[in-house]
Amino acid sequence: MPQPGGARPPPQFGRLTPEKLVEAEIVAGTRSAEQYQDMTKGMKFPKIKKLTELAIDYDNIPALKGIAKSNQYAVAEALQSNEGVRMLERRAARGEGSAPELFFMLRSNYDPKYRKIYRRLARKSILKSSYRVVGRGLKGEIRVKTEYEPGMTDFDMDNLIEKYLLNRYIQYSDIVAIERRSREKIGVLMFDTSGSLYGSKFRNAAMAVAILAYHLAKERYAVILFNTKATVIKKLDEKVKIDELIDRVLESESAGYTNISEALKTGLLELNKDKRTEKFGVLITDGCFNRGDDPRPFAKSYFNLHVLSLPTDKAWGEKVCRDLSRLGKGRFMRVHSVNQIPRILMKLLRKKS
Repeated sequence: MPQPGGARPPPQFGRLTPEKLVEAEIVAGTRSAEQYQDMTKGMKFPKIKKLTELAIDYDNIPALKGIAKSNQYAVAEALQSNEGVRMLERRAARGEGSAPELFFMLRSNYDPKYRKIYRRLARKSILKSSYRVVGRGLKGEIRVKTEYEPGMTDFDMDNLIEKYLLNRYIQYSDIVAIERRSREKIGVLMFDTSGSLYGSKFRNAAMAVAILAYHLAKERYAVILFNTKATVIKKLDEKVKIDELIDRVLESESAGYTNISEALKTGLLELNKDKRTEKFGVLITDGCFNRGDDPRPFAKSYFNLHVLSLPTDKAWGEKVCRDLSRLGKGRFMRVHSVNQIPRILMKLLRKKS
């Protein structure tokens, strides 16, 4: 089988030692990340690095992810090469998720030069895939009746016809103009980053932030990531370019416990910076809080609190999510897979437009 990039000939396997067997599986490219992890568990650094280089040559992302779970240091060192950058550059240009997923797994092991390169590729992938989800029709419009001024082209025709039928003539003062205005929206996104954000959960967290930023580009919004503590990634009254915002997410900390009450309290502090009442919150969590107070009393202070319930094997977690959306006068939306988060969030935001 010819090698895709042409950088090296296929390995000669000979007698199938454990290492040769993994090489054969990498070339075949038919295994999952979990299987590659199992096959490389306990291997020494030089062997892991060699297998990583082979996975790069064969553009085998599942192998890279699986091997990285066995030895992050060896995989990071192998990826600090022109071949590794070119491989992920191609995938990031298509908006695939491998660049952000690998960045988060390996970021602490890269030297500063390559950390910057791979963060840029992760951001590029996230923005491209997020914009694909957002598509057209980001902003809603409202039609406001107002006093007619010369040059206006939209009128309340029903009103004009009614006036004519009643009076058999139309006065200048009878003309009611229609003005189209962008619907004002003020919101806060609160994303649960407790536990491990390996793989697609982390990518979808970053995509959720990007989608909110695209959708509310000219509005006021805040972004909060929370685990044991809540961290404000973007303040409501702060202007941040979307590239910088995604970089903040990419460099954020994950893991820890689940403190939903602190997230809701922090979200309210941000929303209360604006006096208008048409404000909303989006909470993305599995509901299984194990730090802080019971979050349900805090939900009552929200004008609209919408909850995207992440997959969990604990039934009480989903019940908490349902309670939060009910008390917060918002919508409850169940997420069966973390890969559904971007599209479900976009669906929710469009309904609010």
